[in-house]
Amino acid sequence: MTTRRDVLFGGALVLSFGTSSFCACHAEARSPLAPHTSGCWLAEADVDRIYPHGAPTAQYATGEEPLHHSSGDRDFDRALVHTLAKCADLLQVLPGFAFFDDSAAPNAYATNRVRMQRADGTVIFGKTLLRELLRRPEAPDACVASVCAHEFGHILQFKTGLAQRLTANQPTVKRLELHADFLAGYFAGTRKKERQSFPAAVFAMTQYMYGDTGVNNPQHHGTHEQRGAAVVHGFEASYRQHLGLSDAIQQGINYVMRQ
Repeated sequence: MTTRRDVLFGGALVLSFGTSSFCACHAEARSPLAPHTSGCWLAEADVDRIYPHGAPTAQYATGEEPLHHSSGDRDFDRALVHTLAKCADLLQVLPGFAFFDDSAAPNAYATNRVRMQRADGTVIFGKTLLRELLRRPEAPDACVASVCAHEFGHILQFKTGLAQRLTANQPTVKRLELHADFLAGYFAGTRKKERQSFPAAVFAMTQYMYGDTGVNNPQHHGTHEQRGAAVVHGFEASYRQHLGLSDAIQQGINYVMRQ
């Protein structure tokens, strides 16, 4: 059974995790949206259907900002705000962030819709998904951070034009999603270098759980093994190879193009 201890073997995180009954950013469990949305990339045409205009958002640049729609745990909220600020700084993006009602299907989304000055887009996190993740037995705060880092990875893709490049002539969104997983792993590796007790293995475990086997489904995000492995490769790019962001982005592109 996986513990919250980081497990390293031969320079790679060991991927020996179980599956889960809930999914986020998952091809087989998504909200009933118009057909514009791909995976957890929320299309402009679908934003107002699940995230009405005027819903509160906030930007996290310093880690001192208040969190909208508190989880009910003040210590967790404080840690989440600092995590969002660190992720924004590392990936050089500044999206808005908010919670939304995902009672129909637990999920989280990134969109290039801008609702705040200087924002690079918006990440919205389902309140149902948050509750599910916080009930996880192994480092639930890291599970939440993993999903946030994946969505911030999508914001980077929007900002740099990589979203179009990674999905061009592709029958599924797999490359887009695996690249966001890679970036989540890159964030985990950076945090691990800053604090050795950081549970980086939970990032791989979380995305592993969200893999799917619908390889011919346009919403296919990658198998369990592919998603976990993408996180591991991103982790290695930071923790072992000490790559800067631009080099890590390119290495991530090269990696997913082979998948």
